[in-house]
Amino acid sequence: IAARRAWGFAMNRTYRGGSVTPDPSLFTAVMEGQWEIVREKLLALATTAAIMTAVAISVSILLLFLSLALVVVFRILVVPTTPASTRQELVFDYVPAAPTAVSSFLGAKETKALALYDNPKLITDAALTSSRVLTPGQRFDVSVSLTLPETMHNVDAGVFQVRAELLTARGEVIANATRPAMLAHTGTEVRLLRLLVSWPLHAMGLVEEVRTVTLPMFEGVSERLTRPFAGVRVTVVPRAGGGPNAVPQMWRAHADLRMDMSALTRFLYHYPASSFAVMVLVTWGYLCAAALLVFAAAAAAGVVRVPTSFAGEVVRRASAADGKQRLDPFFDGMGLTTSSDDEAVSAGPTPSRLSADSEGGETTTNGGGGGGEGLRQRRVTNQATF
Repeated sequence: IAARRAWGFAMNRTYRGGSVTPDPSLFTAVMEGQWEIVREKLLALATTAAIMTAVAISVSILLLFLSLALVVVFRILVVPTTPASTRQELVFDYVPAAPTAVSSFLGAKETKALALYDNPKLITDAALTSSRVLTPGQRFDVSVSLTLPETMHNVDAGVFQVRAELLTARGEVIANATRPAMLAHTGTEVRLLRLLVSWPLHAMGLVEEVRTVTLPMFEGVSERLTRPFAGVRVTVVPRAGGGPNAVPQMWRAHADLRMDMSALTRFLYHYPASSFAVMVLVTWGYLCAAALLVFAAAAAAGVVRVPTSFAGEVVRRASAADGKQRLDPFFDGMGLTTSSDDEAVSAGPTPSRLSADSEGGETTTNGGGGGGEGLRQRRVTNQATF
């Protein structure tokens, strides 16, 4: 009730000599000691702030849920769900002249589903596209690592060729690459010096006399939609004219699959909780700032009401609801209605009581009065309460 009285007092006008005299400002009221006016204005200010805060909180909560939905959709579209890197062992078959190893990167579920087909050539397109390692469009790298013992055979084998092929579940070749490799030469003196320094570790079996050769076979390959990557086939080809002695001896070998991700994608992938919270806060802040700018532009253009006018309308309608008065809706079919300050009283003989002061000189007019004719008058409701 005090807030409604405050708004009624703040919206009041006094007509002097045919002109409209606004209420004194808060500063003037304080300087002149008009504490009743100060109290009413502070109540009006508090009411406006409360209504604006409630509206801002409601809009902020709505934008928070919107930002959560946007971040979730963004992570589903951008962040991969498969492991960032996968390693599969390569077991070479030394029966042919060029040892070959085939390794599959498919999971157990996909492998079991494809095992139902007796012949890989009979795998349907639907089963092929549903059994995939990576999401379509994901870029990835494939490298091959060969662990060679430091034997005289491998040193004499010299340069050999490593050929790798990316395969589908049907065995179709997606891409192929070839890289030369060899066991790095080490002088006799260097080998003896290393053996002298690390002989206790060699004696306990903690260090082996092996070298690892890593070859980046594929870089930046994009996963296809209709021909998904499923495995890799690696072949070691001896040099021409080398004969059987040109085939290197291998201790172990493996192929590594690594997803090619940008810095942002790596941050989102490796720190899911932190990145989700940061993205939600940033998105929420941008949406709130954008909503504030849009509202300010719309209020400046007159499309929507300014917050003080809207708060005044809320208080006026609350006061009218207590008096069982019938009010027009907020939307009149052509847009937002004007504020209560700008509403004109309907024409007719109904009198309007105007505020007066102790000095006199006030003019009391009605709907057909001549002294205040031409002026827009504001009906003051429930004046006795003010």
